Amino acid sequence: MFNMINKNLLPLYLIGLYPAALIIGTLISEIITITLAILFIAECFKNRKFLFFKDPVIYFLFIIWGYLLINLFNSIDFQLSLNRSIFFIRFILIILSITYFLKKYSKNIDIVFKLWMAIILITIIDLYVQFFFGQNLLGFKSPWHARLSGFFDQELKVAHLLIGFFLPSFAYFFQKNMKNLYLYFFLFLYFSILILTNERANIIRGSFALLIFFMFLPTLKIKSKVIFSSLLILIFSSMLFFIKPIKDRFITEIAEMQVNNSIKNYVILSNYGPHYLSSIEIFKKNMLFGTGIKTFRTACKNVSLEKYYGVNDIKSKSGCSTHPHQYYFEILSALGLVGFILFISFFFYLIYRIINSFFSTKNFILLSAGTFFVLQLIPLLPTGSFFTSFGATIFFINVGLIYTYISK
Repeated sequence: MFNMINKNLLPLYLIGLYPAALIIGTLISEIITITLAILFIAECFKNRKFLFFKDPVIYFLFIIWGYLLINLFNSIDFQLSLNRSIFFIRFILIILSITYFLKKYSKNIDIVFKLWMAIILITIIDLYVQFFFGQNLLGFKSPWHARLSGFFDQELKVAHLLIGFFLPSFAYFFQKNMKNLYLYFFLFLYFSILILTNERANIIRGSFALLIFFMFLPTLKIKSKVIFSSLLILIFSSMLFFIKPIKDRFITEIAEMQVNNSIKNYVILSNYGPHYLSSIEIFKKNMLFGTGIKTFRTACKNVSLEKYYGVNDIKSKSGCSTHPHQYYFEILSALGLVGFILFISFFFYLIYRIINSFFSTKNFILLSAGTFFVLQLIPLLPTGSFFTSFGATIFFINVGLIYTYISK
């Protein structure tokens, strides 16, 4: 079978296998990243072309990486911060590699999106099996009966994978043929199972991503946009009111947190509220430079939340975790104001480039990846860690797609 594959297109197959690699384990995805980086660097030296480095987006990222290396010496635990600070460069190389190979083999990039589509479809079918039969195709049962884990077994993060890879691949084929009925059926399967995963924050992001995508499609008539949006809202509303676990997550749990109807109290009383507050307290003591990447688990041990919850409330003692579960709080507590300003500047600059390029190119993939990027940055909604391999790989793959269509 390997002989049937054009070896020159190996980078495209590697990019296409990213979702499967992330399902199997981040070690496999890291091997793909390293292999792509080696192939990309070899191509650069072979052809003596380094144009992909000459863009403010990449300058920004190298400045951020430089700050991470300097910040190492401010970390309260040098060993904890060392690997993630040094190897942050791999995310820059993901962006550069994806951009280079998608441009070089532009006539064959359907390889990437066909593989993504196939892997996501298999993942979706597996999730339906777990929903209806209590276990997936491999016999895995979700650790929480109200949510789905699929191939991830005991980890509840499958929705992040879905929204990271479905929309760009859907956008690619939708731009080629908007009348393909199979795509609409696939869209229905995807959106329905996304809601059934019951990952509240990712459902919100995924729903808004689809709404924004269809509302900004330049070739879609207003009537069609209204129909698409209405159908998405109808599907979500129906499942919200008729499927008890979803109703519990979106209505019952939120109603139980209601105190004086303020957003502040909703956040404080949420499951991740103590983590957010711990990160704020850590930031107050280390405002300029933070405590270092990956040190939240150590720094949170010295934080008291009694002033927020009282002495006897269990939440006053639940502020510790591996990370704050929100990008902004993680960056503030780990890297301080300096790091936060660098990242925010990069985010806003890239959003500017996305908007500017989309109205020039009308490219569907740019729209989908840009939408994913923006929605990952919604304040207060829970996230994974910004610096872990799983979440960051998905994030920067989408940045790679963005850079492909904004770079000259």
